[in-house]
Amino acid sequence: MKRMLDFGELELTMHAIRKLVYFAVMESYGPVNIEAESFFGKFFGKEEERIKVEEKENGQVTVDLYLDIEYGVKLTEVARNIIDNVLHKLKELGGIEDVKVGVHITGVK
Repeated sequence: MKRMLDFGELELTMHAIRKLVYFAVMESYGPVNIEAESFFGKFFGKEEERIKVEEKENGQVTVDLYLDIEYGVKLTEVARNIIDNVLHKLKELGGIEDVKVGVHITGVK
């Protein structure tokens, strides 16, 4: 993903975007860990590699998170908080304006 800035061009890799999303999730209150979308994904790869990030042809970035949430917290509040944190990080640090975030709760621990 390439962005034009005042002083030149900035290229963000999908790995860098995943890292920003990972930090936003870990700074939020409520998530215990990030799960994989598939069964085999649980055993292979790092936690931040389990974050699904796609760039559409129109420049929109889609982020899907599969999370285990802490027991006793309000799921809707935690999901809204995570979405807001991810949108803020990607907008402020990555310069990405058009982002769609999906939070999928896979379990409660």
